[in-house]
Amino acid sequence: MTDSLSLEDLLSWFSRGHREEKDFCLGLEYEMFLTNSKGAPLPYEGPSGVEELLAAFAERTGWKLKSEAGRIFGLDGGDGRNLSLEPGAQVEFNSSPCASLVDLEREFQEMLGHFRALTEDSQVLFLGLGAHPVASPSEIKRIPKARYDILEPWLTEAGELGLWMMKATCGTQVNFDHSGPRDAAKKLRVALGLAPVLNALFANSSIRAGQPSGYASWRGHVWSKTDPSRCGWIPPCVQETSSLEDYANWALDAPMLFIEREHGLVDMRGQRFREYWMSGKATLEDWDLHLSTLFPEARLRPQIELRSIDGGCPLMALALCALVKGIFYSEQALDAAWALVSDWSDEERDRTWHEAHRHGLSGIAPCGNPLRKLANALLDKAELSPEETPYLNPLKKILEGGYSEGELTLQLWEKDWGGDMSRLLQSANWFH
Repeated sequence: MTDSLSLEDLLSWFSRGHREEKDFCLGLEYEMFLTNSKGAPLPYEGPSGVEELLAAFAERTGWKLKSEAGRIFGLDGGDGRNLSLEPGAQVEFNSSPCASLVDLEREFQEMLGHFRALTEDSQVLFLGLGAHPVASPSEIKRIPKARYDILEPWLTEAGELGLWMMKATCGTQVNFDHSGPRDAAKKLRVALGLAPVLNALFANSSIRAGQPSGYASWRGHVWSKTDPSRCGWIPPCVQETSSLEDYANWALDAPMLFIEREHGLVDMRGQRFREYWMSGKATLEDWDLHLSTLFPEARLRPQIELRSIDGGCPLMALALCALVKGIFYSEQALDAAWALVSDWSDEERDRTWHEAHRHGLSGIAPCGNPLRKLANALLDKAELSPEETPYLNPLKKILEGGYSEGELTLQLWEKDWGGDMSRLLQSANWFH
């Protein structure tokens, strides 16, 4: 290797996420489907489309438009908050880093209020679900963004359900801090290890494209069939002795998609980042961009981003934030959470991951108990202040009933709703 980046240089990128414990914050990424009253996807382009709605949001709030080639693809609030678009014109809200759940809720509710005001005279629905209930990927037009010109054909070839992931799923992610390399590796290990339990607890995509999906979390199943080279739960990073170097080595061996230069994106499909790095041409900016194209159940960006969660209603999103804070910002709770899943073999972990997708909280863990029992134990271990503990109430309600939202939706669909899509849309719409 010539005068190029060292492994230490690559690892140093993760140190940007280190914070003193007193400065720990949370960040929420909340994705949502926008549809008409019948559940058909709101188009990106044209009158009353998503692009026009973003422009109206900017005019109302003063947020700055983020565009590419003259097209609007997001908004910048100027204070850490922003809105962005997923490939199928799903809208994603990103909060600023918030020290308290109260502050995070305030930002979240403010965003919801703006959308409510902008659409109160229209038939626009805001759906909190993990999969599009009405449309298949072929019925959803992709937004005209350059990176997706490269990502879409790659995912079409790399996995069975990549287009479902891009156009017809929504998730809820939480970003959280770490204090140093060991703390980051430990938190990443626990986040990846808990993926089946969290996916089961938040499963919410049992209906997709007008029919039962066969899964409590169709979104989770879709990710398992998207691209195994950049998705999943990363076995080396779920070992007791795992380090950030294990994550870096996994990322180095993942296939590249593109790099960015002055004239635009350069297609880099066909080589792994390790090969490019060894050529001496890689920059830290290239490494940063490459890491943004990896989609495991938890990743470093450089904060830890938890990615195991189906889209859901705002209260469930806030409950997720509370659970993350209660587990990952308490050393005692973190150790107790890891003890729930630490003795699983790779084979058991993979099987349980798929069990969670298929059956939700009714899925069976390696110990022979249903995942609802582990989810209950996880919730019991969360440590929050008395003021923040009520944010967990939506999860307590789910666990008292014993079934995830995905499981309950399927029961209602088959027994009470008779396959009536309007009932599902009413249930999933924020503003009903």
